[in-house]
Amino acid sequence: MSSTVIRPGEPHTIRTRGITLLRSGHREIRRLKRANHVPSIHGNKVWNSSFLIMDQLSRQKVPSDWHMMDIGCGWGPLAIFAAKRFGCRVTAVDADEDVFPYLQLHAQVNKVQVETLTARFEKLTQARLADVDLITGADICFWDELTPVLYNLIRRALRSGVKQVIIADPGRSPFYQLAERCQAHMNARVVERRSKTPKAISADLLIIDN
Repeated sequence: MSSTVIRPGEPHTIRTRGITLLRSGHREIRRLKRANHVPSIHGNKVWNSSFLIMDQLSRQKVPSDWHMMDIGCGWGPLAIFAAKRFGCRVTAVDADEDVFPYLQLHAQVNKVQVETLTARFEKLTQARLADVDLITGADICFWDELTPVLYNLIRRALRSGVKQVIIADPGRSPFYQLAERCQAHMNARVVERRSKTPKAISADLLIIDN
């Protein structure tokens, strides 16, 4: 896999948590946009909740023999972080295939390999999840209709043997509805996380252990 070389201190880049991310104004991102890769389901930037899941994963450490699935992956910062930091197998899932050129660009910049899968949440069957150990998702519960879809996905994941699910959100009501349902029926908790890098951010993490 050829790598895109990003110089230290290059404009429109973020260097944080051991990975390099490109902002919307970066020349390589603009090149993809000119090539008509235009994500349609909010996959148009790096979402801040991703960084707080990265911190949680660093805190608890992901075994290198685990298979992590990042759902609603967008440009893939969380998937790329896990592949680079822990050396584990990572599958990045999104309903919008137009996010994957941005993910592959970031994978090249960071010299990692990430598998990709175009699929909606409701299409992630128990069979598809059977070899997955960890599911993550940042800023993915933003519509009311996603609450039951994600709840059912989490139930399927636990039945298939997934060990842990972590979903982060800055505080939208559909996310809290999901959290309440999970806390009522599963081994789930909500923890507040904050960080000052790459800027001041805060989010709640819904953590479900099997």
